[in-house]
Amino acid sequence: MKMQKSKGAWLLVGALILLSAVWPSFAKEFYKWVDENGTVHFSEDESSVPEEYRERAEKKSMPEEAKPPEEKPTPKKQDGKKAKAVKEKERIDKNRIESDVVESVKTILSLWKDGRYDLLYDWGDQKSRATVNKENFEHRMRKKGIGLSSSWETMQDMQVDVKNATLAYATVKIGYKLTGGGETKFRTETFRMSLEKGMWKISLTKLLSARIYK
Repeated sequence: MKMQKSKGAWLLVGALILLSAVWPSFAKEFYKWVDENGTVHFSEDESSVPEEYRERAEKKSMPEEAKPPEEKPTPKKQDGKKAKAVKEKERIDKNRIESDVVESVKTILSLWKDGRYDLLYDWGDQKSRATVNKENFEHRMRKKGIGLSSSWETMQDMQVDVKNATLAYATVKIGYKLTGGGETKFRTETFRMSLEKGMWKISLTKLLSARIYK
């Protein structure tokens, strides 16, 4: 009798381990679409996407548990061919990182331009989110009275400086505008981008401190 109970307990433990291994991690989903003027928009609810753009709207997700790729150590001694192969791999990885950072910055600025501070908060790095909660962040961003210009004026001349596999700096010329209207003011900003949970995230503190005039 005791042997049967013990066997049943081990089967239950095994089933729980298997379930935890295959159960999908939670991911926050939202919709992305581009209007006829080329402006990118985001929404958490498909019903809020204009009917004429729903078929072209892309369903995106923000992974909560994804882990950044681990860097593999480079052997100390290599022959000419191996050294060349390693350099080529590093070059390709750097290009991929630059591309990922550019896309992340574009998404972040589009959310800011659309006033989607709730989604913008999720792109904040862990350090800055520890200092400001979502409600406070949304309130302070709206209170700033500063927005981004539309169309091509939003972002120009972006350059990415890759430091390593999880850290990069994006320097971009941004067109700011008072929410009440007025002339566009351009400023060049440098954003620290860190890879966290599979996403290139930005410092929310930097966004909160952004100003039109120096």
